Formats: sequence, C-alpha cells, structure tokens
Amino acid sequence: MIFEEKYQPVIEDYTKEGKVSLFAVLKIFENAGSRHSDLAGDSVFKGNENTKAWVLTDWQVEILSYPSYGESIDVKTWSQELNSPVVASRDFLLYGNGRICAKGTTRWVLYDLKAGRPCRIEKELLEKYQPEDKAVFEDTRLIKITVPEQFQQETRIAVRRSDIDFNGHIHNLIYLDFALQALPENVYEEQKFKGLRISYKTAVKSEKEIICRYAQTGDTHIVGIYDTAGQLKTVIQFA
Repeated sequence: MIFEEKYQPVIEDYTKEGKVSLFAVLKIFENAGSRHSDLAGDSVFKGNENTKAWVLTDWQVEILSYPSYGESIDVKTWSQELNSPVVASRDFLLYGNGRICAKGTTRWVLYDLKAGRPCRIEKELLEKYQPEDKAVFEDTRLIKITVPEQFQQETRIAVRRSDIDFNGHIHNLIYLDFALQALPENVYEEQKFKGLRISYKTAVKSEKEIICRYAQTGDTHIVGIYDTAGQLKTVIQFA
C-alpha cells in the first residue's frame, strides 16, 4: 500500500531563501512513515505490546529540487517487500506542485526490547503494511560512507533535554541538526546539497555532550558524531 498525504508546511520548514530545508524534508518523510504505521495498526507507542520496537539504521536521500514557499507539498511512502529476514526498507517521494522533488529510502531492524538484540521480522507484521514490490532507487544498495582517518575540525555540542525523544535517546533527526551545526560556515550557508546519507551506529542516551568531527572528501562533506569517550555514534555524508 502506498500511503499518500498532503503536507501543510509551517514557517520553520523554510530557509531564508524560501526553500524547504533539508531537515524539513526528512521531517516530512518521517511523519508520513509514522502515520502509515498508525494506519497499519503498528503505532510506535504500541510497540507490539512494548516488547519490540522498530529501530532506524540508515537514511539515503536524493534531492532533485527544494520546494519553494507557496508550493503545494505532497508525500508518498511505502514499505518494500522483505529482502532480508531482519532488515526492512521504507521508501519516500516528496512532491512540490506535482513534480518529484526528493526521493528517500530507509532501513529498519526490529529490536527485541527484552532480549536486547534485533529479531526476525515476522511475515504477519510486515503484511500489515501491504508492502510494494518497488523501490525509489534503481540501485537498492546504500551508498557506503567511508569514515575519514583524519578530520579537519571539531565541534562540541551540548545535548539539550529537548533533544531526547520518547524512546529515551536523541531523536533521529537531531543528529542531522548536529551535523549541520558542525559544517564550516561557508558550506552551511550555501547548503545546496543534492544527496544525504546517514548511518546510525549506536544511540546517544545519557551523554551531556557530543563531539562532531568534520572533513571534506572531494565533493562530499562528512560529519562523524562521537560521544566524549570517542565512540562513533552516527556518521552523516552530504553531497
């Protein structure tokens, strides 16, 4: 089943140029996926009677254009047929005035909260989503992010209480916020990114501060998000 809805943007969704921001694109995708889950009877707050929960591991997004202020915005999302017993995929399309503006795909694992590890995705659960045999990207393999051996600059960021979501850890999209904050001023100001790749390693939970390390590799900008002990938590690549 392809879930589709019209999105009503708010002023904070836009950049100073009047374009939908990269952060807003992911927010629109995320909320559409959540409402699709609600419709499938698999609400994040139900969590299979709180014994299992979906955990997001990866984003891959391609931006064709950023919708402008005043354009009508629509979003579509669907779950793919399983290609792995432990990894599920969800795809997205964002439209501005009827044209495709952005494509995205995500990877998810089903986490057994009692056992503390990923578990097999049962057919009955996936069938609630009425999966589609289609993908937004012709090559369904995710772009590999190579973590640089050396970084060019480092930014320390305090974790706010508002960064923590209902799961008790930093919300998925806040990592993108951190990475944007860590970009050099000129890169952030231009922000003409056409590609985004996020790989979540382990969740940030109780840390009071995180460390963002930035490097430019060719035409890509990479931010590694670390805890104060030096453990890599998330890596984000802008292209």
